[in-house]
Amino acid sequence: MDFFKKLFGGSRAPMVGGLDVGSSMIKVAQVRKTSSGAQLVAFGACPTPPMTIRDGAVVDARMLGDAIRQLLADSSVAANTKIVSAVTGQQVVIRPISMTKMTEKELIQAIRFEAERYLPYSVTEAQITGIKLQDTDEKSMDVLLIAAPNEMVNNAKEVVKMAEVQPEAIDLEPFALLRALQLTASPEKMQQCIALVNLGASSSSINIFKGGVLRHNRTITIAGNSFTKAIGQSLNLSFEEAEKIKKEKGVIRVEKDATPVPPTTMRIFNVILPVLTELVTEVQRSFDYYRSRYRGESVDLVVLSGGTARFKNIEAYLSRG
Repeated sequence: MDFFKKLFGGSRAPMVGGLDVGSSMIKVAQVRKTSSGAQLVAFGACPTPPMTIRDGAVVDARMLGDAIRQLLADSSVAANTKIVSAVTGQQVVIRPISMTKMTEKELIQAIRFEAERYLPYSVTEAQITGIKLQDTDEKSMDVLLIAAPNEMVNNAKEVVKMAEVQPEAIDLEPFALLRALQLTASPEKMQQCIALVNLGASSSSINIFKGGVLRHNRTITIAGNSFTKAIGQSLNLSFEEAEKIKKEKGVIRVEKDATPVPPTTMRIFNVILPVLTELVTEVQRSFDYYRSRYRGESVDLVVLSGGTARFKNIEAYLSRG
């Protein structure tokens, strides 16, 4: 699934590092393969420099690269580590579509013409591929359409270049999340219908897999910053002040929790409740769409990731929705 690997080439290195460049935080993890599984060798995180990422797109590759280079040094990541990064955002299109049955060679040529129906930008300005999922009948097959703007991919490459690291691949966020889960989940668990909900700072993604195959992907703008902005507007605080109070005193209340909370905490919860309700609605909308498209199936397991997943009790609140 990591079709962007062809942009860099190269063989798999014994030491691989994963680089997650978010709008709020940059994280790096170095992993070593051992006989007993993957071993975490190094990990580090730092704030993303202001004004370097906007709407998921890199706007200042040099400043971002400098920050990544310093983070790698501070995290003691080995110099020969090959780095895998990812692209994500609303401009990345990952969508199961139906096409006339054809060979893989024919699919490579036909997918760009088919993509015109689904992309919000010109096919001449994008990296596009199609991956056959399964035959649906004698004449049709399901294909996973994957596309990202050339500018987004080129900017991701430029950031890696500025960071002076050895690139291994540019991946897509949903597949990176799936592979991370595969490190800990059993093969039986991975055959289930799993929703990987990544709650970031500026956007969130809802990714539904069945048997390791991506069947639904959607990016929404309801994310950590949505809670921060609601707190700031209600309490008349700057974004930085609202972010701090969210992390220090923000607690999501659930019905079964009768523990008394301070007035400030309760006020914060009441302020963010509309945002929470909207988040639950959007997640449920994706689940409903999946059930309507694949009749008789439902989500077996939901896994949360991303910085906003650390919001206290958010997993309990979403599960009740």
